[in-house]
Amino acid sequence: MKWQQVIDEVLQEAQGEFGVAVTHLESGETAGHQADQLFQMASVFKIPIIVTLMRDVDAGKFRLDQRVTLRYEERVPGSGVLQELDSGAALTVKDLAMLMTIVSDNYATDMLINLVGLENIEAHMRELGLRNIYLPQTTWQLLNRCVGMEEPSPSPAGFAEFERREETGDYELMFDVGEPTTANNVASPADLNRLLTMVAKKEILSEASCDLILDILRRQQYNSRLPLLLPEGTKVAHKTGTVNGVVNDAGIIYLPDGRGSIAITVLSRNVAEKQAAERTIAQVARAVYDQAMGGV
Repeated sequence: MKWQQVIDEVLQEAQGEFGVAVTHLESGETAGHQADQLFQMASVFKIPIIVTLMRDVDAGKFRLDQRVTLRYEERVPGSGVLQELDSGAALTVKDLAMLMTIVSDNYATDMLINLVGLENIEAHMRELGLRNIYLPQTTWQLLNRCVGMEEPSPSPAGFAEFERREETGDYELMFDVGEPTTANNVASPADLNRLLTMVAKKEILSEASCDLILDILRRQQYNSRLPLLLPEGTKVAHKTGTVNGVVNDAGIIYLPDGRGSIAITVLSRNVAEKQAAERTIAQVARAVYDQAMGGV
């Protein structure tokens, strides 16, 4: 398929630093660029979370229709809609997984992290043989670091202070969340791609749980990256992530005409312009797609 050549060509013109991992699920063919280096996942870390959640659902620890109550004092800022709702609303675990994924809801994410246990997510990645996925921080803790705060848990005062700092820019950074250090939520493109491959090939979890994860990923509402330049109607199950100079996307591209499917992860750092990085991700996806379809 000559994937390596076309990936390298796209990235020659890219502004910023990119890590790429690509696998054709049916043939096993792979290609990549800095695929074993660590990159900040940003909201792509919601893929390991939903995989661990579904592991616990399969084990009977939680039910998808189990309800969790929103609490004003636990709100998490940033992307999503739950922070705008009244305290006391009760959503199902499946609702939270859907919101976490398709609109990258940060409050839903931390509610699920609290449910499964932060330390259990990384531990589950190790059980799956994925040694380069690190998730030491909740979304709240990650966002705190972005504005020079270090509040371990959400609070109304912390929420207000975060919004003030984000709006005014009045803060001093103590941490760089984009640094490829295991103190941050980092992963290698190769290991994230292996995780996606395991789900898509139903090598882990129950078949029903893998199908649900892929169905939720296919409902993604932020489509300005992997799917952007693909032919209209191409199915893509994916999860985006953005924080500071990090612009990411990872997912499965479903090829037409019985050509199979592609797991693809594109992570970045030191990006100066978000739209340019989004286009780079889209160009990588289109180049890989065209080669898989016979070099059209």
